[in-house]
Amino acid sequence: MKIIASLIKKDIKRRIKSPFAIIIMLLIPIIMTAIFGSVFSSKDKTLPKIKILINDIDKNIASKFLIQSFDAPKMKEMFQITIVNEEQSKKMISKGKASALLIIPKNFTENILNAKKTNLILIKNPSEQFLPQIVEEFMNTFSIIISGFVQVFSDELSIVKNLFNTSIEKISFTSMSSIFEKTKIKIIKLKNYISPPLINLKQEIEQKGGKVSATDIFSAMLPAISIMFVLFIIEIFLRDILTEKDNGTLLRIMFSPTSSSQYIISKIASGSIMGILVLLIIILIGMTIFGIIWGNFLYLLLFIIVVSFWISAFFAMLNSFFKNKNQAGAIASPVILIFAAVGGSMIPYNMLPKGIHTVSLISINFWFIKGIENINKGEFPAIHFIVLIISGLILFALSLRLLKKRITS
Repeated sequence: MKIIASLIKKDIKRRIKSPFAIIIMLLIPIIMTAIFGSVFSSKDKTLPKIKILINDIDKNIASKFLIQSFDAPKMKEMFQITIVNEEQSKKMISKGKASALLIIPKNFTENILNAKKTNLILIKNPSEQFLPQIVEEFMNTFSIIISGFVQVFSDELSIVKNLFNTSIEKISFTSMSSIFEKTKIKIIKLKNYISPPLINLKQEIEQKGGKVSATDIFSAMLPAISIMFVLFIIEIFLRDILTEKDNGTLLRIMFSPTSSSQYIISKIASGSIMGILVLLIIILIGMTIFGIIWGNFLYLLLFIIVVSFWISAFFAMLNSFFKNKNQAGAIASPVILIFAAVGGSMIPYNMLPKGIHTVSLISINFWFIKGIENINKGEFPAIHFIVLIISGLILFALSLRLLKKRITS
C-alpha cells in the first residue's frame, strides 16, 4: 500500500509542477459556460422585431387597410414595417435589410371589392430561416381572414364600390338604411362565433425556489461541457503508462520492489484523484461565479468519485491495446469527441435524434450529465451510480489483466 501511495504522490507532484495543460483544460469549460450561458440567460427575453418591407403598388383603400393593420399595438411589438418603392425594395431585400418583402399588386382593392381572386406577393430573405417563416404564416392567416370577410360582406362591398363611382348628390341615405340593418344582423350573428373566444392561452412560468427554473442555463451547461475536458485531463494521466514504457522509466520501476499490479493501480488512482480535484474545482467555481445550486454535496462527492474512477479505468483498459503513446493520443481524442457528441456535451440529449439515444448509453458523458441533473433535483442517482460502479469495476479488472501483458512485453 505504501508503494502505491508513493507512486500516486509522485504522479500528482509531477503534474502540479507543470500544470499548464490541466489549467487550460479547466479554464475552457468555465469560459465556454460563461459566454454561452450569458447569451442564453440574457435578461432581455423579447424577440427582435421582424423587419418587413412593403411595396404598395395598389395605393387604395384595401392596401391602406392592410398596412394600417400593422399599427395595432400587438403588431408593433412583433413587426417593424418600412414602406418602399419598387427600386428600394429590390436593393434592400438583396442586402438582407429585412426578413421579407410584401408587394401589394395593382388592382388589389378593386379585386377585393369585386370578390375576385387576387394575390399578395411575399419575397422572403433567403439568408434567414425562422423570421421569414413567421411573416409567411401571418400573411396566410391574414389572407384567410380577409377572404372570409369578403365572402360574408360581398353585398355590402359591392355597394361600397358603387359609392366610389357615384357623386354624393345622387346617394340616397334613406334607401341605404335597409342595407345597414342587414349588415347589423350579419355582424351580430358573426359575433356569436368569434366573441368571446372559446379557447384562451394562459402563460405560466414554472418557478422553483423563487427563481425561474428554465433560466438556470449555467447549471445545465457547465456539467455537460466540463465532463468532456475532464476526460482529456484523465486521459493524459493514463497515457503516462505508455510514455514511461517508451522512455524506459517503466523498466526501471519494474526492477524495483514495485509489482506491475501496484504500478497500474497507482496510475488509475492518480487519474481518479486528479479527476475528483478538477470536478470539485469546477463545482466550487459553479457555486461562486455562476450561482449554481448543486444539491446534496455528499451525493455529489460520491458520484464524482465513481465517475472519475470509471474514466481512469476506461483509459487504462483502452491503453492496453496500443503499442505506444502516439497511437494512444491518435485514438483517445476521437473517442472522447464521440462520447461528447452522443452523450449530450455538444448537443443536449433531448435534442439528439431518437436513434442516437441508444448509442448514448455507452457514453460516460450521458451518465454524468443525467446523474448531476438528479442530484440538482435533490435525488440520489442510484441507477447511474450502480451502472458506473459495476462497469467501472469490470473495466478495472480488464485493464489490470491486459496492461500487465502490455507493460511486461
